[in-house]
Amino acid sequence: MKHKYIISLLFIGIMMACQDPFELEPNTIISEDLVFEDEALANAYLAELYADAKIIEEGGQSGLNINLINAFGAESRNFAPWQGPFGQVIGVGFNETGAGILAYWPYDHIRQANVFIEKMPQSQTLDPEFIAVRIAEARFLRAFAYFEMVKRYGGVPIVTVALPIDASEAELFVARNSEKEVYDFILSEMTAIESTLPEVADLDGRVTKWVAAALKSRAALYAASVAQFGTPQLNGLLGFPASDANGYYQMALNASKNIMDNGPFSLYRNQADPVQNYVDLFIDENSNSEVIWAEKYDSPSGKGHSWDLFAHPDGFGFGWNSNFPTYVEKLELFDFVDGTPGKVDRAMYDGQTPIDPDWFFGQRDPRMRASIGYPGRPWRGTRIFYHRSTSYTDANGEVQKNTSPTFIIPGSDGWPGAAAPRNRNAAVTSLQVLKRLDENLPVTGTGLSNTDYYEFRLGEIMLNYIEAAFYLGDPNGDMNSVMNDEIRDRAGMPPIEITEERIRQERQVELAFEDHVFWDFRRWRIAVEELDGVERHRFHWDYNYDIGMYTAEIAVGDRGRIRSHPERNYYYALGLSRIADNPNLVENPGY
Repeated sequence: MKHKYIISLLFIGIMMACQDPFELEPNTIISEDLVFEDEALANAYLAELYADAKIIEEGGQSGLNINLINAFGAESRNFAPWQGPFGQVIGVGFNETGAGILAYWPYDHIRQANVFIEKMPQSQTLDPEFIAVRIAEARFLRAFAYFEMVKRYGGVPIVTVALPIDASEAELFVARNSEKEVYDFILSEMTAIESTLPEVADLDGRVTKWVAAALKSRAALYAASVAQFGTPQLNGLLGFPASDANGYYQMALNASKNIMDNGPFSLYRNQADPVQNYVDLFIDENSNSEVIWAEKYDSPSGKGHSWDLFAHPDGFGFGWNSNFPTYVEKLELFDFVDGTPGKVDRAMYDGQTPIDPDWFFGQRDPRMRASIGYPGRPWRGTRIFYHRSTSYTDANGEVQKNTSPTFIIPGSDGWPGAAAPRNRNAAVTSLQVLKRLDENLPVTGTGLSNTDYYEFRLGEIMLNYIEAAFYLGDPNGDMNSVMNDEIRDRAGMPPIEITEERIRQERQVELAFEDHVFWDFRRWRIAVEELDGVERHRFHWDYNYDIGMYTAEIAVGDRGRIRSHPERNYYYALGLSRIADNPNLVENPGY
């Protein structure tokens, strides 16, 4: 049977720009004989696979799910309960119907990858090296899809052939492979394709041998964690023997060290000021030595995202803003630059004790000052305000208190009586995510962001290395130097003694708001402890203009809602509908 493929608008646009000797059929269906004999069409097919890959969350109304994973990890949430990263995250306990907003079952995407992998070698005209590299890219994207599934469900069916339309039930009703088999498949695929993929991509955004090594680093670390901290279930369908942990840690260590020692990457250090350096790390696309693989964006050409539009603080001209509040607890993870803990005695949050912002904020980890909007933070040539009132002494010597965002304290340098409403009302936390924001994004225009989204960067790979080295007993003797002379030195932070607790804290700080923390909690098997029924908090700030200090109170952070992550949610349900569709699927425990 000859298969035909419906070509998307992206595909059509690329084809129409080519000088190919054929005509589109009226229904825009093109024979596979043409697709896999033409370099431009083959590239367009592969571009669709890249476009379908789950690199960044962009679903939900207006793309609001871009903050979804950070919300699940209790790093932040969205502004309003009607937004997915609030209403479908906080207070939601997934059940037998499936993984809800986290569901991901991309076998259509995997089938398209399988078609590409099968058909490309049959080409009679394409260059063999071109074929080999493009197949390797498709194998990476297929493995990446399996990684996203195994994080959610454990073992899933591994399908590496494109089943025909008239496939038998025996072929269609595929049973689940074990979690171990899925991880081993991902790792073996990366090993197989590394030598085929180029050192440098021929088109920015395509995978290279270093991207394959990065996925190996991450996937092996996840597998090791599940082996060490998880429990085998369903007769081995879920989990690993604990004895497998060191083998996977070694794979993660080797893959990470390969990138660190042999790859063309280095930690971004383009600015002397560690705060500005960490800000620029996420918006500098011209001289960024740290990025291994990024989802590319270019809003003038039609591909932009809404991170800046959603996250910009209120008061700077963006009509839709202040959507990503973060919590007191997240702030507390960032220690002070002298090494003292970031979690201070909460008794000072009594609404009366003066808090010096130059100490409380200005002396914290530079990564906090780069990543979180806090009261008085410099921004766009002025400051971000989060206070709900200002006390001051007027010209008559009387103490006044003002709560208006439009009232400017007499004689001040523009200090308002209160912050803009969406920075400090009851729906927010008076702390906000700033990481990955472009301070210079024009207010006018589309409002869409050009900034790329980093899926893999060297900072993560170094932390993967440190974690694997720790559990292996530091076999190369360089764990401390990677942590203290590289990661923390770049951040402007003092050395630390490496423990399991400090490794985990460092990941939550260095990788904050980058879609890692939630998955880390799950693989470490501490998500129940960190998330299930655990209340987060918000600040109320009041400012005393006369002494230049704040007072603070804290309150519950999520409008009375509390996250849920019961033990069974370490493996989400496949769902009643999938079990009904395929009688050979076995449901996960507890559903």
